[in-house]
Amino acid sequence: MDGLQFINGVLLVLLISTLLAKAQFHNYQSAAVIPPSFNPTRRNVTYHVGETALLECSVDNLGTKEVIWKNRNQKHVITVGSFVFVGNGAYSVSHPSNSPHYDLVIKNVQRHHAGVYECQVSTREVMSIDIQLNVIDPPANKHRYSSPPTASKPALTLSGAEFVDQGEAIRLSCNATGVLHAPEDVDWFFQGLKIQSSVQDEIIITKFHSPETKTLISTLEIERSKMKHSGMYICRSTDLTIKSHNVQVINASKNRERAVNENGGETDDRSGRQAEQKNNNCSLLTIHFPTFVLLSTLSSILVYLPR
Repeated sequence: MDGLQFINGVLLVLLISTLLAKAQFHNYQSAAVIPPSFNPTRRNVTYHVGETALLECSVDNLGTKEVIWKNRNQKHVITVGSFVFVGNGAYSVSHPSNSPHYDLVIKNVQRHHAGVYECQVSTREVMSIDIQLNVIDPPANKHRYSSPPTASKPALTLSGAEFVDQGEAIRLSCNATGVLHAPEDVDWFFQGLKIQSSVQDEIIITKFHSPETKTLISTLEIERSKMKHSGMYICRSTDLTIKSHNVQVINASKNRERAVNENGGETDDRSGRQAEQKNNNCSLLTIHFPTFVLLSTLSSILVYLPR
């Protein structure tokens, strides 16, 4: 009977341990998996007919889930992730690399595009936000009385450091501003070849639309520069405006070595001369040592000679 009670006690302990382990594992999984969440964005936007409309949707902790865009007035979806299901070419998704933004872009927006759009996350529970798109006619006198001033022409600026130590990051920023709306895209080139984001090459290209300022901001970052990254970088917008910027990668270790050699040359010469003088003194002592021994011997003999 005592043996049976002992076995039952062991089984009870094992059962409790298993239940506690499962509970801890469940709590660990719940804590480790952070559910997606929407970031604050504009929920009501207005554009003129013919402009490029941008409907913002930003999701943190998306994980393996997808962002879906649809129009409340239509049954079919418009986009899933970056894939567009509507084939008329008006829709696209702006998703810069490593960005939480999955913004819906509508080119040449028209009155029939107006309505409520849903940005959804592909979860079991319904998770979505609504964005109201208003499309109005442009002002009747917008360009009637005068041609656009020179200042309203598309502008493109390209900035960044001109000299970078080898191993440090190269960061360039390209700001493309349009007249009626921000340019649709910009491309980066190096020595005539187009640059793409690459994890292997540690190259990151990000893009952000700002409808308020009608500006597309793109940054190019090369995390660890090498000597081969020296050269001419070009940013080109979709309206074919181009800006260039030259970057020179400096081998800092060689420059320091050269500086040490140049600054330490005089010290080296002085040390050489001191060493040479020491050697000469030693040689002089070596040459006169026999004479010293002879004189010492003669002195000893003279001491014992009778006077």
